[in-house]
Amino acid sequence: MLKVALTGGIGAGKSTVAKQLAELGASVIDADALSREVVAPDTEGLAAVVSRFGPEVLTPEGALDRAKLAQIVFNSAPARAELEAIVHPRVRARAREITESLPEDAIVVQDIPLLAETGQAPGFHLNIDVEAPRELRLERLAARGLDRADALRRIDAQASDADRREVCDVVLNNGDDVHELERRVALLWDERIKPFAENLRHGHAERRPEKLQFVESDPAWFRRFEHLAARLRRVMGPSAVRIDHVGSTAVAGLPAKDVIDIQVTVVSLHVVDAFAEALGDAGFYGAVGSDSPKPEFPDVAMWEKRLYGYADPGNVSHIHFRSIDTPGQRFALLFRDWLRADPQARADYAQAKGVLAAKVDSVTDYAEAKEPWFDSEGWPRANRWAEEHGWHAPLC
Repeated sequence: MLKVALTGGIGAGKSTVAKQLAELGASVIDADALSREVVAPDTEGLAAVVSRFGPEVLTPEGALDRAKLAQIVFNSAPARAELEAIVHPRVRARAREITESLPEDAIVVQDIPLLAETGQAPGFHLNIDVEAPRELRLERLAARGLDRADALRRIDAQASDADRREVCDVVLNNGDDVHELERRVALLWDERIKPFAENLRHGHAERRPEKLQFVESDPAWFRRFEHLAARLRRVMGPSAVRIDHVGSTAVAGLPAKDVIDIQVTVVSLHVVDAFAEALGDAGFYGAVGSDSPKPEFPDVAMWEKRLYGYADPGNVSHIHFRSIDTPGQRFALLFRDWLRADPQARADYAQAKGVLAAKVDSVTDYAEAKEPWFDSEGWPRANRWAEEHGWHAPLC
């Protein structure tokens, strides 16, 4: 089951996107609708709200007067936090009930306005943010009957666009052109959401393209790493001793294949095997792998690892699970830090990559051709740099 979170500030247009995703085949769960359901008349949720805020938040008929409650909570951060403590757990529980009732191969989209604020993002395979210019949002809210001051209070009470971008994999800009928004949603569905769901259904990660292609250094690589790392932390907790962005995409300014390399340090590879099912549920799949031994450590067993990937076709990644204090674990961190700190090393490596790429067409051939450079240049030079600068692999 592919679990997608859809978020965005009030007036940004989440409902428009949710409606189109439902038409395309997604099962949409609306958090706003559930927030009304869990405080409907005669519910335990409504009783809890009245106990905290008093009977004045009820209509004469005994239903929740949402306008009166809004006046209270949007003018008081502590009151809003208390209301959220009542409503949010009940909404999440109801969303779980609905999700569990759906077919195993469903594409489930949860419309969650406060995704960034509530820290739920790592629990979803894919997070989508809908954005719109502030003034346009105010115009839309005015059309709903909200005066400007009230609309501004509600906008400012939510996370900023920057906060939402930090936790979301996709940003959809929703300006005045609804047809352009529909086109982008349809493209997202066809090129990312459906293939993602298919990968989950078959239990395999998205494979990197075999055709070798370098791209310029992209600042978005660091955010993509953070999104994957957050999901890995959620699954493994303290069993992941540390999670690091490694490889070429971890070095600003270095051209690279558009693949995020992550190293997860564990006490033992048996830990990874114990988490295999949970990792699969989160969209991570892999198998036993090995790094190429270096001359000082010829024992192949010392270089064993677990090599995983992620099922998202929009965030191709390699997750290297390595045991703490092994040569491969240390070198991944050392090589990254050396390239970050030494401009000449960075330039030399970029040149070597370019020369090798000109000789081969496939990623597999490129990886094999690069090993002699690591043996003769990368490994010895990085280790000399570590000795000269007192570098040691961080433990946590």
